[in-house]
Amino acid sequence: PESLTDPSFAGQILVLTYPLVGNYGVPPDENDELGIPRYFEGSKIFPVAVVVSEYSFVASHYSAVKSLSQWLDEHKVPGIFGVDTRAITKRLRMEGSALGAVVMGSDSAPAWVDPNLRNLVADVSVSSPKLYVPPQDEDGDGSGAPLVIAVDCGMKFNIVRY
Repeated sequence: PESLTDPSFAGQILVLTYPLVGNYGVPPDENDELGIPRYFEGSKIFPVAVVVSEYSFVASHYSAVKSLSQWLDEHKVPGIFGVDTRAITKRLRMEGSALGAVVMGSDSAPAWVDPNLRNLVADVSVSSPKLYVPPQDEDGDGSGAPLVIAVDCGMKFNIVRY
């Protein structure tokens, strides 16, 4: 879930080269003490599609509340498995990034959408300032935490968390 909710993948097809994907499932969508999702890097799934080599239909991690497939379906993000993702990665490394689409069955390919022509920073940035108050230190006054100001242009939640 961390990669799928990473704002840096906005508008892209995420090709995962790990040989088995899905066996961990998806953890609950709960917030931590800062009010941000505990197990996710962003507020939604950012890639427009997911490609994996081998998919596990059984989520066996203790914290899983749903399968990867269920989660992708809820967010209307297509996924495909049974693909040689290492060959795709090798080609992309040699030739550079390329436009692509995930098409089902005999459906015609959609019109190419180049994410580089969109203002992706506007898509992943917050629309108004947010204040995150660190947990109180042992003295209870919060004085041990430094004041940090961040300009969020697609910042991962882990940056706030740590």
